[in-house]
Amino acid sequence: MMTGFVITKVEGRLEPAADLRKQRFPKLDYNIDSVSVSGTKVKVNYEFMATYYDTDTKDAKSIGDLKLSGYVELDESKDSAAAISKKWNADHMLPGEIAEDVLNNLNFRCGATGTLLAYSLGLIPPLVITRTKIEEKKQ
Repeated sequence: MMTGFVITKVEGRLEPAADLRKQRFPKLDYNIDSVSVSGTKVKVNYEFMATYYDTDTKDAKSIGDLKLSGYVELDESKDSAAAISKKWNADHMLPGEIAEDVLNNLNFRCGATGTLLAYSLGLIPPLVITRTKIEEKKQ
């Protein structure tokens, strides 16, 4: 269960404002930097990035970006916390259900905060309306 969501760093960059009229919906990227487990407490460090381009083509020019960094705190059962730690240490991945919850919260919270930052720079808000669904490969 998620017990905390913290944004520790916010950055925004804009190239020449003349290119704003060409901007497309941003390319969103999520990075889980690290996961630490202490008892039943899990801390997931993340980075959320929205990169804006002037076209949708392969040779598109970047016209700006937003970056939000922070961490998510979870309080899990002892077994679940151990499973999270094991999966992260083995594969640098979170278990599907946990990853889904973390990504949906990143979409919502970073999208909302990113909207304020995007507005101040004249960029399109990095909002994702749909829920993320993760299906793990069957082995």
